[in-house]
Amino acid sequence: MNIYTRAREQISVNWKNRSGIIATTGLLVGLSLVSRIVGLVRDRLLTSQFGVGGILDSYFSAFRIPDLIYNILILGTLSSAFIPIFSRLIHREDPKQAQELVDDLLLILAIVMGCIGLLMSFGAPWLTRIVALSYEGQKFTDTVTLTRIMAFSPLIFSLSSVLSSILHTYKKFIFVALAPILYNVGIIIGILVLYPYFGVPGLGYGVLLGALFHLLIQIPSVMKVDFQFSFSFGMNWKNLKRLWKLYWPRLLVIDTSMITMFIGTVVASAEASAVTVYSLAFNLNALPLGVFAISFVTTIFPYLTESFAKEDEDAFRKYLTVTISRIVYVLIPVTVLMLNYRAQLVRIVYGGGQFSWDDTRLTVATFTLFAVSIPFQGLIPLFSRALYARHDTITPMVIGILGMIFNAVASVILLQWYGVEGVAIAFSLTMVLICLTYASVVFQRVNHGTVMKTLMYGLQVGLISLVMVGISFVSKSVFAIFYTTNTTLGLISQVMVSSMPGVIFYALVTWKIGLTKKLKVSDLKK
Repeated sequence: MNIYTRAREQISVNWKNRSGIIATTGLLVGLSLVSRIVGLVRDRLLTSQFGVGGILDSYFSAFRIPDLIYNILILGTLSSAFIPIFSRLIHREDPKQAQELVDDLLLILAIVMGCIGLLMSFGAPWLTRIVALSYEGQKFTDTVTLTRIMAFSPLIFSLSSVLSSILHTYKKFIFVALAPILYNVGIIIGILVLYPYFGVPGLGYGVLLGALFHLLIQIPSVMKVDFQFSFSFGMNWKNLKRLWKLYWPRLLVIDTSMITMFIGTVVASAEASAVTVYSLAFNLNALPLGVFAISFVTTIFPYLTESFAKEDEDAFRKYLTVTISRIVYVLIPVTVLMLNYRAQLVRIVYGGGQFSWDDTRLTVATFTLFAVSIPFQGLIPLFSRALYARHDTITPMVIGILGMIFNAVASVILLQWYGVEGVAIAFSLTMVLICLTYASVVFQRVNHGTVMKTLMYGLQVGLISLVMVGISFVSKSVFAIFYTTNTTLGLISQVMVSSMPGVIFYALVTWKIGLTKKLKVSDLKK
C-alpha cells in the first residue's frame, strides 16, 4: 500500500467519524425536541383537566423535594465521577472490575436511595410544610400523598442514571435520549388512565410509571454491549474509593438553575395558584434552552477540556467564542419571537379545558419575565463548563451560592410587591447577574481581546433580531385580518405563517454580512 492510498483511507475514516458525530448530534437534538414537545403535551393535558391551582399546585410542589435530592446526589454528579473510572477499567485496565463496579454501585444506590425514599415518604407531612407554605386542608393532604408516592422516583432514576452512564461510555446515545420521552409518556398515562381510576394518587403512580419506563428502555441496549448484571455483597472497595474521590467534590458544585427553580417554587407557594403558574411558565421558558443551548455546550465541552490539557489557549478561546456565537445566534432571535407570540404560545401549549383566560394572562405575564433572560440562561452552562474544563470547581460553587442567596432574598421581597410575577423577576435578575459574573471571570482568564468582538457580535444579532420581530409583528397583524385565531390550529397557523418573513429576513441578512461564518467549529482546527 503506497502513501497516497493510506492517505485516502485516513481521509475516508476521518470523514466517516466526523459525519457520524454530526449525524448523532443532529439526531440527539431532534430527540431532545421531541422530548420537550411531549413534555408540553403532558402540561397541556394537566392544565386542560385541572386548571391552575388546586391539584396542580399540589402536583408541582410534590416534585420539589424528590427532584432536589436526585439533582444534588445523582444528576450530573454521579455520571461525571463514574464515567471516567468505568471507561478506564473497560479500555485500559480490567473489564471484569468494570462489571464489579457497576454491580457494587447499583447495590449501594438501591440501599441508600431506597432508605432516603422511605425517609421522605414517612416525613412527607413535614417536608410539605417546607415546600408548600400556605397549603391547608385537602390541598395539603394531596401534596403529602403525592410526595409520598414520588419519594421513590429518585431511587428508580438513580439506577437508570448508571445505565445511561454505561451507554454513554460505549457511545450509545439513542436509548438514553429516548428515556425522557417515555418518562413523559408514563406521566401522560397517569393523567389519562390512572387518575380516573385512583384519583389524585394516580398522578403520582404515573410519575413512577414514567420513571420505570426511563429505566427499562435502556436495559436492552446495555445488554447488547455484552454487559451482564450479577449481584453479590462482596464489594471491590478499591474502585469504589476511586469513585468516591471524584464524586464528593461535585456535590459542592451547585446547579444554579435547579436551586433557583426550587427557591422560586417554595416562595411562590405562599400564594394560591402561584406554583402552577410559575412551573408552567418556567417549562415553556426552558424549551429553547434544552433543545439548543445544552446541545451546543455538550458538543463543545470535550474540545475545551482537550485544549486546556494541551495548554492550547488559542484553541480554547476559539472554541469558547464560537460556542458563545452559536448560542447567541439562536437564542436572541428565538427569545424575541417567543416574546412576540407569547400569548399564542401559552394558549397553544396550555389552553383549553379548565385553563381559563385569566390563567392565560397570568401565565403569559410570568413567562414574559422568564423569557427576557433566556440568552443569559443559555450562556451560563457554557461558562461554568469552561471553568470545569480548566479544573476550577471552586468558582462555580461560589457563584452558585451567591446567586442562590440573592435569588432567595429577591424572591421574598418581590413576591410581596408583584406576586408570582415578582418571583419570575427575581429568577431573571439572578440569571443575568450570574451570567455577567461568569463572563467577567472567564474572559479575564482567557483573553480580554475577545470581549469586544463577542459584544459586537451579540449587538449585531440583537439589532437584526429587532428588525426581524418588527416584520413578524406586522405579519401577525395582517394574518389576524384574514384568519381566525379562535382555535389551536388557527393559533399554530398564525405563528408559523406570520413568523416566516421575519425568520427568512434574519437568515439572509446574517448570512450576507458574514455572521454565520463564526458558527463553524470545524474551521477552528485549521
